[in-house]
Amino acid sequence: MMRGERIWLRPMETSDVLESPVDDLDLGHYVGFRRPFSRAERERFAKHLVSSEAEQNFVICELGEERGFGGIGLRDVDRLNGSAEVTVFIYDPAKWGKGYGTDAMLVLLDFAFGELRLERIWLRVFDYNKRAVRSYEKAGFVKEALLRHDRWHRGTYGNTHLMAILRSEWEAQERPRGWER
Repeated sequence: MMRGERIWLRPMETSDVLESPVDDLDLGHYVGFRRPFSRAERERFAKHLVSSEAEQNFVICELGEERGFGGIGLRDVDRLNGSAEVTVFIYDPAKWGKGYGTDAMLVLLDFAFGELRLERIWLRVFDYNKRAVRSYEKAGFVKEALLRHDRWHRGTYGNTHLMAILRSEWEAQERPRGWER
């Protein structure tokens, strides 16, 4: 089992995506969705997340629960160079700011470095998503670059941070790994 202190990750199924509130205005703001999805678009998106060979996607659940409240995954897994981009979202606002995302990220890092033998995990985060930036820093990510005015959103240009964590930085973390819990 892939588990953290308060959460566990299970493989994503199509129904997880179809039943999630991907059209929520606040969620869309933080993850970058520009408009609502049609039913057909949601189905295509769900199919892609579940069946892609280059991705590893999981549902975030509280320990002892099957119902998810978010998703996390690796995309564009590059086995030759040992890198992947991580994506994460908590779609239940009641879970925001309570450490669930950080816990899920640590579990995914254990999987990426400990099982897939990757060397570098990276992500993009919009500069207005300060809560996410703090979470990623707690998990060991460092800011590597700032893409200035690279995103037009809600009538203004915004910046995106590129953040990453290397295997050696993960190895230096003194904490129980997901397989030790």
